[in-house]
Amino acid sequence: MVSALIPSPDGAVENDRHHHHDHHTVELDAAATPAPTPDSDPVGLIEAALVRLVDDVGVLAEEDVVRAFSILKATDLPSYLRLRHAAKKANRDCSVTVLDKLVRDELPGSDEDASALDELVALARAQCQLHHDADRNAVAVIPMPSRREVWRVYSSGFEEWLRAAYWRAKEMGVPETTMKSALATLAAAGINDGDEIEVHVRAARCDDGYLIDLADEQWQAIHVTPQGWRVVNESPVYFTRTPSMRPLPMPVTHGDVGLLWQHTNIPPHSRVMVLAWLLDCFRPDTPFPVLELVGEQGSAKSTTQSVLRSLVDPNKVMLRGRPKTVEDVFVAAANNWLVSYENLSGLTPEQQDAFCTLATGGGFASRQLYTNGEEHVMETKRPVVLNGIAVVATRPDLIDRVIHVDLPTIPADTRRDDAETHAGWERDQPTVFAGLLDLFSAALAILPTVKLSQRQRMADYERLGEAVARALGFAAGEFQQQYAELVRAGIDRALESNAVAQALDKYLADRVLPLNWQGTAGQLYDLLNTHSIPDRSSWPRSPKGLSDQLRRIAPAYRAKGIDITHLGHSREGARWRIAQIRSQPNPATPPGIEGGTRYGAHRE
Repeated sequence: MVSALIPSPDGAVENDRHHHHDHHTVELDAAATPAPTPDSDPVGLIEAALVRLVDDVGVLAEEDVVRAFSILKATDLPSYLRLRHAAKKANRDCSVTVLDKLVRDELPGSDEDASALDELVALARAQCQLHHDADRNAVAVIPMPSRREVWRVYSSGFEEWLRAAYWRAKEMGVPETTMKSALATLAAAGINDGDEIEVHVRAARCDDGYLIDLADEQWQAIHVTPQGWRVVNESPVYFTRTPSMRPLPMPVTHGDVGLLWQHTNIPPHSRVMVLAWLLDCFRPDTPFPVLELVGEQGSAKSTTQSVLRSLVDPNKVMLRGRPKTVEDVFVAAANNWLVSYENLSGLTPEQQDAFCTLATGGGFASRQLYTNGEEHVMETKRPVVLNGIAVVATRPDLIDRVIHVDLPTIPADTRRDDAETHAGWERDQPTVFAGLLDLFSAALAILPTVKLSQRQRMADYERLGEAVARALGFAAGEFQQQYAELVRAGIDRALESNAVAQALDKYLADRVLPLNWQGTAGQLYDLLNTHSIPDRSSWPRSPKGLSDQLRRIAPAYRAKGIDITHLGHSREGARWRIAQIRSQPNPATPPGIEGGTRYGAHRE
């Protein structure tokens, strides 16, 4: 405890100024010992101030005391820290935070960070417009002489722009802490004071067509309408970008989409499907089908996938490996327009559900980092492309959304090295992209006239595909027939990969249609359990598990003419009916399941 002589008003020495503290007086000859000053004895001045601090919290704000602390901080940091700690012990009601601020203001150059922060904020508000999107994420719109840039405030792109603008204005760098404070201030201004705007990534719907962000340095976009397409210098909608995005090629005047097949291994019967998928990737107002490329080693799966992606959403990393978690899928979707995975050997049920969500639109929620109760929600809708040696889409709900393409093996005498392949695609990519835009415009012109007699799950894709096929010279209805065959094959794949479906097929194969079975889930469980199933890894462990599987495979069987219906619960358990559908079969329904025909005979 610091001791000193404190004269009382009547000249006596006050030994006990506070009932919590005992102070011992020391006789002092004031005439012989001058009072300490901040410059001559900062320690002595602070020690004397600490005694007064016991009863007066305002001592720490006195000019001489602040100056003494400032001198110590600059010249003797250990003593500064010790005395600062002594101040906290002397009076718990005092504010050392106020002292710290006063010391920072006192020290030479201490206000540089504060002034830099003010200058950064003022510079940004003078040169850009601050807004926010529907999710209350701050967005900066930056008008420039030759372009208009749009960045999220919390993005590396906006931070780089702000650093460069500050350097041009002051020829000084910005400390990291100052930059973080500036971004937080600007984000708050955009959220609370700015207007709500709609922000897009890579593609957007407009009144008369679609807009595609080229993602080039000039921030140009392509406007596609039923009348044609053109490059626009300033998009009528706001496009923003992520750090990994790369520019699309500048399209040439005369395009040729047919050159695409020289650089991919898409078989002829699947090409119109792939073209329709490519164009559907530019339509964010409709659900996206998932493209699945399957082929053995040496079928150019990765090359084909890279080429297709380069026409939609070029990226620093064109192909990614298998995601580890569902969250990885949604993080990739938040930073890419096209989600692309290669060399997949399999996907978990949860990951397949995530791809279903991406195709039709949805979100993923997790706990906000460093918080106890707040959620961090990623909501998005993205096109997806996958490849693997074996089929990776095995869940019926994902198969319903899949455009499956089997790639043929490339003969050894027709293989090309990577350098030749890359050079050839670099040469032809602008021409192919222009041809794709020509086809998009032509399809948009035909689309209003397309009427579907029977609609599959991805009806928007089916309508566009029919328009694309007609634009390419196919007969009306030809694409719908091809797509129905694709759906039918997908249904067979879904059932072949499901243990319950395998057992149900064996049960149905022994019965002559029409069929009308009714009973409980337990009865059906015992009935199906008698059939030998090669792979029982996914076999349900209880009648309840069987009911869950029946709900999952019911849509596939309905397309095949068999209705699986839950009839409610009874004392014995959940009741189900398995019966033949007597109505007119769906065009996707395989032949041979009509009344009087043994189920499965169509496969013989």
